[in-house]
Amino acid sequence: MILLLANANAQNLSNKSIPQELSEEITQALSFFPELDDYSIDFVYKRKLKNCVMQAQPKIRTFFAKKEKRHYKVLISKNLSMKDTTMIVNQLPKEILVGWFAHELGHIMDYKERTAFNMIGFGFKYLTSTSFLKRSERKADALAVKQGMGGHLIKTKKYVLFKSRFTKEYKAKIKDLYPSPEDIVALAEE
Repeated sequence: MILLLANANAQNLSNKSIPQELSEEITQALSFFPELDDYSIDFVYKRKLKNCVMQAQPKIRTFFAKKEKRHYKVLISKNLSMKDTTMIVNQLPKEILVGWFAHELGHIMDYKERTAFNMIGFGFKYLTSTSFLKRSERKADALAVKQGMGGHLIKTKKYVLFKSRFTKEYKAKIKDLYPSPEDIVALAEE
């Protein structure tokens, strides 16, 4: 069930589509990003995303619209593969989900400044260049840290790397491609 929220806590949530069972976590993360109030963002479950838990992207139908008119979506993998079992995403601790959403909203902060043609180049490089992908993930975290989400990001990274039951392959990917908890502390001090 999708909950369309309207103007809670002085946020513009009327243009957000949010799964009811994740509304608290998403609304909390969004509260740190007032610059996204006027942007349409749909938070959408997918049965499973390949090699990731969440993924932010512009909606195709508004891709060539003016930057300020572009709509976005955050795809959410409903089922997470753990070492020996599958877990539903909303079973993760709330504070961990808030940090995860903060990272995805960091991507949207980056995307909203790009033209459609720049986004095409971005997408191509993101898919073909590991060094570009690492820079993109660092930028998303840096933008989330700038919004005051550093503590949330650190908790999420530590959970994924040290407390979760994700596969060792997934943990290795996170360790290799994304900023470490120590890197996020450094970003917060910049």
